[in-house]
Amino acid sequence: MKSRRILVSALAGTAVLGLALTSCGTASEPAESGPVTISIGDVPGADQPELRALVEDQVKAFEKENPDITIELSESKWDATGFQAMVAGGTMPTLLGVPFTEPATLMRNGQIADITDALDKIGFTETLNPTVMQVVTDGDDRLYGVPLDVYSVGLAYNRALFEAAGLDPEQGPKTWDEVREYAKKISDATGVAGYSTYSIEHVGGWMTTAGAYSFGATLSNEEGTEATLDEPGMVDYLDLVSDMRWEDKSMGSKFLYGFNDLIQDFAAGKVGMFLSVSQHFPAAVQQFGMNPDDYGFTAIPEQDGIQRTLLGGAVEVFNPRATQAEIEAGLRWIEFNNFRAYTDKDVAVETVKKNVAAGSLIGVPGLSPLDPAVRKEYDSWVSEYYNVPIEQFSGYRDVMDEQELVPEPTSQPQQVYGELDTVLQKVLNEPDQDIPALLTAAQDAVNTKLAR
Repeated sequence: MKSRRILVSALAGTAVLGLALTSCGTASEPAESGPVTISIGDVPGADQPELRALVEDQVKAFEKENPDITIELSESKWDATGFQAMVAGGTMPTLLGVPFTEPATLMRNGQIADITDALDKIGFTETLNPTVMQVVTDGDDRLYGVPLDVYSVGLAYNRALFEAAGLDPEQGPKTWDEVREYAKKISDATGVAGYSTYSIEHVGGWMTTAGAYSFGATLSNEEGTEATLDEPGMVDYLDLVSDMRWEDKSMGSKFLYGFNDLIQDFAAGKVGMFLSVSQHFPAAVQQFGMNPDDYGFTAIPEQDGIQRTLLGGAVEVFNPRATQAEIEAGLRWIEFNNFRAYTDKDVAVETVKKNVAAGSLIGVPGLSPLDPAVRKEYDSWVSEYYNVPIEQFSGYRDVMDEQELVPEPTSQPQQVYGELDTVLQKVLNEPDQDIPALLTAAQDAVNTKLAR
């Protein structure tokens, strides 16, 4: 999860962009409390001097505007195996980024702070996307973190291959039946894979989970304490993959795809469709040379009328020992560092123009941690500077704020993804697999680890 989070953030440019965007900011409201010192985690180390310098400059600018707040830098990062010791030993920074898979467990265990009152006090709550905030909301509607970079899974498709197969590139598939039909047409017309999927490095399990969610699967019990991988929705998705692979022969001849491999082959016109996130558009175009006119992105296909997909990203959480003054100071830092460029028109316009001039691709549609109304207003300020063909994302844009979002598995997610990698590889490489039996075995392996 951590490695994939870095990939998503780095490819989208969000981590660095957030710093660059706000470096030309205007004054924010100063902290109302007295002198307070907080520490922020995830700071780049000495081996990344340019990124660390950006953080240091940003901290200086923040402290100048908030003279009662002092920020200490920490290189501590999320580590599932070491987090408990970090909390117990009192070494957790005041703020630390964690994957979307973790807040449910951390809230249940009392290992992160309740920030509800501080959010309300500084008027930050209504700025945030209520759908995304569900990830950090407990059963009593208390809030435990601030999502920063978020994404939801959709379907990337190659518009040039669509045209070659006689399909309308303005209309991505809306259902899984259409995906199967289109994959067959692309494969027959062009000889390349009509549909492909990640299958290794836990990325295969990640996207298989997204596919199963779209078929109605949940992959865990209601408490999130037990894996339920053999649900009908997961079986149905893998049956579809098996049918395209063995019956239709529409998935080409390459079945071991890691993260970059699949994007690279997609950019090269060797893959017609695959499950992806919109934030990978810059990688396809700038890293792998895809013609932007050939890139299409639409919502994850429906099954039985369900518009349901996987939600992921990163959340900034607070040390459970943090005082209210420290939490308020941390929230002001988040607002300054991550969100001001989206809520202040002058800052928004200036920074977008600056980043376009620097060669960045700006305007990629995507789920936002900010309330849709806030994001809509931001778009009205800066859309004239966008250099991304956003009309080619219309099938995704039309539903991204309304579709049902399901967080990643919360218990042993990497174990789940690793086991699903193995199941998927068998489905793709060996015919006539007993998919329910494979899933039951994978489920037992996960639950055995959960029971330890």
